Amino acid sequence: MQRWKRHGTWARLGALFACYLLLPALMTAAIGLGNASDLGMVAFILMLFIAFPLATIVLAAWDAVTEGFTVLWTVMPIVFFVVPTVIFFNESALIYGAIYSLLAVTANKIGSLFHSKSHSTNSPRES
Repeated sequence: MQRWKRHGTWARLGALFACYLLLPALMTAAIGLGNASDLGMVAFILMLFIAFPLATIVLAAWDAVTEGFTVLWTVMPIVFFVVPTVIFFNESALIYGAIYSLLAVTANKIGSLFHSKSHSTNSPRES
């Protein structure tokens, strides 16, 4: 099966996109749109520095362990982060999308080291 047709990778990428959209939406709903308090600013900063990187690393590593390395994790985190940047943040937050992509590629590469490769039983192994 081709790597692009595996549903597990697309499901984990969809979960990352949902995380990027739902966390700021829930935070905005909890804090309120009209009330720009210091607590709200701290919550958004913690989201940018802790929640999003953690979700990106966990999902990218999980995908690598189960499916192997893929280049999708190079591009998709920054593409997915554009929408929340436009809705909830400003353009200066786009640099974090690039950082999340770097974290995702690193986690995906490290996780692929633990991916168990299937061996063909049709031909004997050479010693």
